[in-house]
Amino acid sequence: MEGFQGREQSKKRVEPKKNPQHQYCPAGVDSWCTYRKAKAEKKLKNFKHPPAFDKDTQALLKPIYEDLTADDLLERCLGANTQNNNESFNACVWNIVPKHMFVGKTILEIAAFSAACVFNEGTCTTLKILETMGVQIGYAAKQHTLNIDDVRITGAERQSSAASKESRTALRNSRSLLNDHFEEEEGVVYGAGIAD
Repeated sequence: MEGFQGREQSKKRVEPKKNPQHQYCPAGVDSWCTYRKAKAEKKLKNFKHPPAFDKDTQALLKPIYEDLTADDLLERCLGANTQNNNESFNACVWNIVPKHMFVGKTILEIAAFSAACVFNEGTCTTLKILETMGVQIGYAAKQHTLNIDDVRITGAERQSSAASKESRTALRNSRSLLNDHFEEEEGVVYGAGIAD
């Protein structure tokens, strides 16, 4: 029983009113941070802060947060030099359903499953999906998917050369500018805390 009480005491939550940590939240009435918004509207007296993490959870999360916000990591992200397998897979999904278009859950799931097939096995897997659906596959369709896969492999080999790195960076930057343009036009449609 004594050990159980010790565990309960360690799970006590930090009182956020005593130690508010909103120095990095944007200030002002339009802020997504409810604390900073209440402060800007001078309504802190009536503001009820949501419960903070308990000290044990905070101790586990803080090092991860500090690693992810380290200056050297963030500097590498400035040039969009963060390509990895997850980003490659995401690019496959975005080719099917671009980020600037809204789609429902079912369409997004179909796009994710199709992208996983293409990412792992190549374009020829789309023929297997169509066969499963009862579509009769002809010679031209098979040749077309084989050609797409050949072009993709050749392109990957070409991209591995140092000479193509500059053109890829320029293309990535132009795509980033295009996405920024869509964001300006439509507003932010995806992001942390957007549903709050």
